[in-house]
Amino acid sequence: MTLYRQSFLTTPEEIESLKNSIIGKVCKNKCGGNGAFLEKGVFYNCSCVIEFEKRLRLIQANIPKKYWDFDLRNLTKEYSDGNKISLNIIKSYTSKIKEMVEKGIGLYVQGASGLAKTALSYYILKEGIKQGVVCYSISMSRLTSLFFEISKEDVKSRIDWIVNDVDLLVIDEIEKDYNIDKSNTFIGALVNDFFRSIYDKKKALIITSNLSKKSLKDSKIHATNVIDRFEELVDIVLVGHSYRRQDENLKQIIG
Repeated sequence: MTLYRQSFLTTPEEIESLKNSIIGKVCKNKCGGNGAFLEKGVFYNCSCVIEFEKRLRLIQANIPKKYWDFDLRNLTKEYSDGNKISLNIIKSYTSKIKEMVEKGIGLYVQGASGLAKTALSYYILKEGIKQGVVCYSISMSRLTSLFFEISKEDVKSRIDWIVNDVDLLVIDEIEKDYNIDKSNTFIGALVNDFFRSIYDKKKALIITSNLSKKSLKDSKIHATNVIDRFEELVDIVLVGHSYRRQDENLKQIIG
């Protein structure tokens, strides 16, 4: 998979900083800082180069560092037992993710705060990245902020790239916005056009929300025709107590 290099995803300075922090260090200087080593007359990419490319893809997909190492194995048994059906759907989705993306099949991940909605959506993106799928994530509030700045060339380029080039898109916290339900307002029209383009291009879309589709419609945060397009998304309903725990952090403090 080639690394997409749009300037709004990563700057040359960020790439250089990342490279300096990984090449020759992750491998404990096995490659002498060159990113490759010679073995029996053949040059091989060092493990530090593989790690560099992995982390760069995560950054370019806009996945926060907090979630880079998240895996389904991190979920508690209580949580997994209480969400077997939803987790099985996610496992099945990721097992054939290229097919899901090609068919434009998406998910609507719903549940109360602290139930790992965001973590699970990033997990799906990471599986997509492994399969060479162009992935990206953005919160709804951040997306709306971009529309307010759409006159800027780099902002318009980012939005155009999301619409045209991203194959699997996560929009986090779809309900965290305001005043975008009127399609006759400037921002409302842009949001409406964005989701219409995503829908028409049959992009695979993953949405996370604290609200069910019905509650989202009743809240009138988004225009009705926007929410109607979400009806085709497969519901992933998460239940249980908040997944956010302090236990691991406490272990780090007191051992």
